[in-house]
Amino acid sequence: MLNELLKLARNPTREARRKLLQRVADLFLDRVGHHSDEELRLFCEIIMKLLDGSQIEDRARLSQRMAPWSETPHPIAYRLATDEITVAQPMLELSPALTEADLLKITRRMPQSHLVSVARRTELPGRVSDALVERGPTRVWRAVAENTNSDLSDWALRTLAKRSLSDMPLRNKMAARSDLTPLICEWLIPHVNASTRVRLEAIMSGADPRDLTAADVMRQDMRRRFNLFMETCDVEEAWRLVQSGEYRLGSMLLVLLAEGRTNDAFDLVARQTRRSLGAIQKAVFQDGIDELISLCHAAGTSDQVFLALAHLRCKHLRIPESQALRWLDAYRRSRPAEPMPNDVSDQGPSKSPQKRDHRPNG
Repeated sequence: MLNELLKLARNPTREARRKLLQRVADLFLDRVGHHSDEELRLFCEIIMKLLDGSQIEDRARLSQRMAPWSETPHPIAYRLATDEITVAQPMLELSPALTEADLLKITRRMPQSHLVSVARRTELPGRVSDALVERGPTRVWRAVAENTNSDLSDWALRTLAKRSLSDMPLRNKMAARSDLTPLICEWLIPHVNASTRVRLEAIMSGADPRDLTAADVMRQDMRRRFNLFMETCDVEEAWRLVQSGEYRLGSMLLVLLAEGRTNDAFDLVARQTRRSLGAIQKAVFQDGIDELISLCHAAGTSDQVFLALAHLRCKHLRIPESQALRWLDAYRRSRPAEPMPNDVSDQGPSKSPQKRDHRPNG
């Protein structure tokens, strides 16, 4: 290997330089995490010299290979991250070798394409998010809003929410976030569709945003994981996904309702509660509100699902939809109390605590 490297180093042709760059990278990656400081210094010095005059496709390949590693020497990471976007993208999106100061500098100096890549990082510090929001423009704002791992300050959230009022894609991404405040929900509600409005109302009424389902996000998840499209997925397949534990009943109900498939949603509730489809329809549209409350308790639905059904009831009865929030209060008050931890009189054998369910909520 050493003789081959020396031979390539003496060859001034472009092809030899390309091979030398890749071979040196191979040496680095073969023992990544086990190099001494002196070895890292030498790798850095050689690669930095080889980058000058190298072809863009070679730099792009190097960036893709070295981006995931925290051991990538910092000068190399920063050099590639400030290259043309084809080269820079992997480093900007993935590299742990870039510091917060690097990201701030890049955000303030580099073009929009680089800012979008920064906005997609799994871990995005609050100061960097603020800088991205401050500089914009719309394409960057959308990327920041879509990154649910981004740490957004109150200022950034309010700014994006205000910008979203005149931009539907940005508004949709903001409405799906789990860090919205009641005030921001209030701003967004007049401008969103019915299913999103239900989610925002649930947040305003005190529900934890992390426990709520965004129908658009779940639809995308179904397409990615199962190649299923809700507009063509029949109710039997939807029920199978619920029974198999892939999705919670509430999440599936919310997506069906968002798609306008009301009877299919009722069908799932009927299966869950072992009641007839007619009984479900009657409880939602005809009986007193106590019947709907009882039905939702029997099905074990979340506040968000109850609100969605309550909105359907309001629309059918042609009464103000604000009534749904009042019914939600009654639904919460009538929820069966959970046993106190020390109350074991009517409990069976104690069970070990269950881990939090990370499936889509609902």
